Amino acid sequence: MYARVIQFPLKAESITDAVEYFHDSVGPALKKLDGFKNSRMLTNPSTNRGLMVTIWESEENRQAAESSGFLQDVLKHMSGYFAGPPTVDYYEVSVQVV
Repeated sequence: MYARVIQFPLKAESITDAVEYFHDSVGPALKKLDGFKNSRMLTNPSTNRGLMVTIWESEENRQAAESSGFLQDVLKHMSGYFAGPPTVDYYEVSVQVV
């Protein structure tokens, strides 16, 4: 499995709206994508930082979600909640405990 981790600074007044958008729009859309396994959005109100972590069955599935414009659309829609540019990193999932 493969992971995409997006780190971002949040505007303090936008945290609740960002979480609602992710829950109501991004989450349901992710479930429709081939190879999507699961996702988490984490926020730290003390530091106004957030993480979005998505897990994919294969690297090809992850790349397809990006080449389709899905990731770019999410980041564009969420840009109003960000206090600065997000960073995107990629990982291979070495251990998963469920």
